[in-house]
Amino acid sequence: MKPIYFDLDFGVTCIDTQHIRNDFVAAYLIEDNKRAAFVDTGCYLSVPMLLATLDEKNIKRENVDYIILTHIHLDHAGGAGELIKYLPNAKIIVHEYGANHLIDPSKLRSGVIKVYGELFFKQCLGDLIPVPKDKITIAKDFDNITLGERTLKFIDTPGHARHHICIWDEKSRGIFSGDTLGVSYRELDTTQGELIFPPTTPIQFDPDAWKNTLKQLMELQPKYAYLTHFNRIEFTQKSADMLIAHIDGFTNIAKQMQGHVNRHKAIKQTLLEYLLEIAKQHGVVLDETQQIKVFKGDLEICAQGLGVWLDKS
Repeated sequence: MKPIYFDLDFGVTCIDTQHIRNDFVAAYLIEDNKRAAFVDTGCYLSVPMLLATLDEKNIKRENVDYIILTHIHLDHAGGAGELIKYLPNAKIIVHEYGANHLIDPSKLRSGVIKVYGELFFKQCLGDLIPVPKDKITIAKDFDNITLGERTLKFIDTPGHARHHICIWDEKSRGIFSGDTLGVSYRELDTTQGELIFPPTTPIQFDPDAWKNTLKQLMELQPKYAYLTHFNRIEFTQKSADMLIAHIDGFTNIAKQMQGHVNRHKAIKQTLLEYLLEIAKQHGVVLDETQQIKVFKGDLEICAQGLGVWLDKS
């Protein structure tokens, strides 16, 4: 399969993993002084795109030192066990709360199948391969690694998930943010800039922790966010404020629907109405049918996450 990727500056490439649709899930390739690292992998079915990108860019597989996982949700890390087979010198770096699920992914597998069904798992995710324990390195808060001549720092970033880290790249003043700095699809860009909203995925969504994480990250005064969903954007305090406002907006919807007879359906429908309204206020020019198509990939899982949060609260 022909890879789709975007060459950014500072030696960073955004790779479209082509999961579900184009422009939905990214992995990143960082190059420095003939050494390379992946940040996130997409799912098992995305691995051929990552390897093809290496081939097109004439990067030797033995020159990849790291596969860094922002967290272990399968659209970010599902391909790690398969990818590591082809990268003989690479280590997988992951939050300590995610490591055991990579070594034995049976709970991840069963959890996804329980929510989405066996057919979705096979058709959209493919498989889930265990990672050898000796290939895993734990990322602790404020740990650094060296890639070529650049330093990458790991930051523990709970909120979207407890097993989430972000990667601070001083060279580009960018944060490889997984889902912590929200999702923002290029189809929704307007003259007002990027529309950013939170992926409130089950099962560890924690709005208070998330807002504290954002405050911590903004102290770095980043210029860029390298989003998994999707591609790099400039990230300012205005961006952070937008994300915080929509975290609050999402949780308010959940609270309002708490006693509804069909709570999940009510949250999902009200969430869609909220997203369409903020898109309208943002000046999005796509018609409503197209907007719903863009939001569809996040809507179900965001509603599920809000329901889990209500039950825990």
